[in-house]
Amino acid sequence: MRLKIQLRLLRSGQLPWSYPEWLRGLAYTAMARGLPQVAHQLHEEGWSHPEGRRYKPLTYSWLHGLRPNGSGLWAEGTVTWWASSPIPAVVEALALGLLLEPEVRLGPYPVMVERVEVESAPDFRETMTFTALSPITISTGERRGDGRLVKRYLSPEEAAFGRALAENLRRKAAAFYGRELRGELEIQPHPPYRSKLVRIHDTDIRGWLFSFTVSGDPELIRLGYEAGFGEHTASGFGMVRIYAHKPSAEAEI
Repeated sequence: MRLKIQLRLLRSGQLPWSYPEWLRGLAYTAMARGLPQVAHQLHEEGWSHPEGRRYKPLTYSWLHGLRPNGSGLWAEGTVTWWASSPIPAVVEALALGLLLEPEVRLGPYPVMVERVEVESAPDFRETMTFTALSPITISTGERRGDGRLVKRYLSPEEAAFGRALAENLRRKAAAFYGRELRGELEIQPHPPYRSKLVRIHDTDIRGWLFSFTVSGDPELIRLGYEAGFGEHTASGFGMVRIYAHKPSAEAEI
């Protein structure tokens, strides 16, 4: 289930490159107003994988309609924001919260919610091409020479990138649906790739904007579309839309 949200900034201003952290605050504040119990589970508990790992069934885009302006992004007038989840109650919590109190805050900026609409789901097929609405990030653990295990963010140029995204989706399916989806899934990224490094809650996250073709189990493809591809989706990573033309990394971000 996916929302398309029109937000109007009540005063123009310069947003920092790290503004996606403000979107996270906006989303959780609205959900807490809409359906507090759902917001609490999403924020504090998540949905558990049988092996104990927890996942949060939420993804959202960055704002579309901003203009690069030197050291940040210029925000003026109306911008577009998408949010999605495979759990309808999560989307309902966000929509209800935004509609109950349509004047919200994006960091220090007052923002008016002008429109909230549910987007129709596409026809999910065995091969589809998507482009990122927010950067896609996935990592692996590597052991250093001193024996310490460290996290390394993968690049779309690495073969492990697509395999890690597919395995991440299978684990999310087990957490959200209570059953594993073991269907095949192949993810083929298309260059060029635009790297984005963003600091969220004192953590630097490396993600990538690009388009890609995914082939395999339509149920897994649908989960990627609704829950986001990769990690940190509840912090504004991994959201995609159908790409109708030739593969490209173009995005309005």
